[in-house]
Amino acid sequence: MSKPGLASGYKNKVTENCERVLVTLLRGLGPWKNSIYLVGGLTPRYLIKARPPEVPPHAGTGDVDIVVELQMLADTEAYHSLEENFKKLGFERCENNKGEKVSWRWQAKIDGEAMIILELLADDPDFEGGKVQPLPTDGNISALNIPHASMVFDHHEVKEISAELLEDDGVATETIRHADIVSFACLKSYALDQRHERKDAHDLVYCLEHCDGGPEGAAKAFRAALEGKHKEAVETALKILAKHFADDGNSEGYAKDGPVAVAKFELGEDAETREARILRQRGTADLIMRLLREIGV
Repeated sequence: MSKPGLASGYKNKVTENCERVLVTLLRGLGPWKNSIYLVGGLTPRYLIKARPPEVPPHAGTGDVDIVVELQMLADTEAYHSLEENFKKLGFERCENNKGEKVSWRWQAKIDGEAMIILELLADDPDFEGGKVQPLPTDGNISALNIPHASMVFDHHEVKEISAELLEDDGVATETIRHADIVSFACLKSYALDQRHERKDAHDLVYCLEHCDGGPEGAAKAFRAALEGKHKEAVETALKILAKHFADDGNSEGYAKDGPVAVAKFELGEDAETREARILRQRGTADLIMRLLREIGV
């Protein structure tokens, strides 16, 4: 299921509904809520502390992407609690390109707005990436295995958020665990390299631009991560950033697909925006190259 190719294709109301889905889901999971970590396009809402007009608005999202700890999926009681909450939220399984129902991607329309997509992700190093994680039960829910997704367990931030619950059950406050700048940038880099969605490029660059301390702050966090157990995953992500955004012997960074994706997503493809797009591409390439220099790679 492809995402809109332009920022104008996203609505703030849909992003707010994603937040409502997340809070309602967490509220119903009891002690297992601590085994769920937010990644993906809803994360910038919490990762970036500044708000417009101090920073430009983020495009928003129509997805709620969560990484689930394997021990939760292996716990029969926890698993059935998760399954029951999906039913209460009114979610149903999405179909793949072959028209087959999948068990890791779910959808529901909230308040008549665009469809909200809820994806369950996991990371088992003994299991092939991009495949559905096998579970110990015969239920309807599974998780898509994403290599290195578990780095969010070590690289995350914690934040309290309040949102109106679904089914008009009032406003509730829940504590969420969401990717920090390192795990978010790494996972977005992998996604960009694999599926080439413009939205991934926008999410990635937006957070590196506007995170605490800007690219210098992000570089400091990356240097620390390179000393930790996820060193290999971080190094891979930095190589992906260089491949898609930085100058090399064959082309200038601003002309590469990363900056072009960001500029077209944010500004459109009309001829009258071409000059502004070129400026945005140059700024984007400069940002990533500055980041890489600060990190020392």
